[in-house]
Amino acid sequence: MLGFIFREFFEFANDRLGSSAVDAALSRCQLSTGGKYVNGGEYPPTELVQALGEICRETGHQSRDLLLQFGEYLFTTLGNMPMPLPPTNDSFEFLEAVQEGFHGEIRTMFPGAKLPDLTHERRGPHELVLEYRSRLGLADLAEGLLIGCFRAYHENVAIEREDLEPGGKHVRFTLKRS
Repeated sequence: MLGFIFREFFEFANDRLGSSAVDAALSRCQLSTGGKYVNGGEYPPTELVQALGEICRETGHQSRDLLLQFGEYLFTTLGNMPMPLPPTNDSFEFLEAVQEGFHGEIRTMFPGAKLPDLTHERRGPHELVLEYRSRLGLADLAEGLLIGCFRAYHENVAIEREDLEPGGKHVRFTLKRS
């Protein structure tokens, strides 16, 4: 997993939960880097899972809730990165372009990045089915990114989630815009 994600997660956690709680939680983790991550570096995703678990124990938050909030936060951060992306008129157009456009740009910037696989099926102007597949099982984070996307486009979209494989590794999101 990219160091960029680790760095953003710890910044998010410090901002939302306080640096003393995050520091206390991280002191109990056995992180190979000692908690230091370089944006373009590749690190074991188990370290993020371990840190998330300890932060949840320290603060009493649920991991799903933190990952949803982090996804929203991360969407804003990613949206502010200087990347040449094709213009899109709405959130569904953006989501349909993620696999080739956005993920393609990330792979150019970070050649070792292991990104989730996203497929989509448009079922009319107001319904999109998005399937998420990742060995990392971070579907809660993906759902938070969706929420952040809809907020950025100022759209009201209902998200129906169907877990197709245990552990958040394969999820179908049915998105209905009102």
